[in-house]
Amino acid sequence: MIILVNHTINNPAIFWQSAQEHLPNLPEANVKRVLQALPNADMTVATCLWEADSIADLDAYLRNKVGNTSVETYYEVNTANSIGLPA
Repeated sequence: MIILVNHTINNPAIFWQSAQEHLPNLPEANVKRVLQALPNADMTVATCLWEADSIADLDAYLRNKVGNTSVETYYEVNTANSIGLPA
């Protein structure tokens, strides 16, 4: 499934360091890949598009990797009615 995640980041240095460290190891733990990462100018907010088996799997993965450096909101993307999703 494709999942959109809005990250509110309270520790950008640690959050983005963790992303650089762990994203090259995907797929793992029912999380297949990140399709897009779109941070704001000061790196404290990001919207990311992920491919994972479920929101619960993705949340568990993120909690394990970034801990409490961010707060997320999630929703499953309606791919049948989307435009411009990466292949």
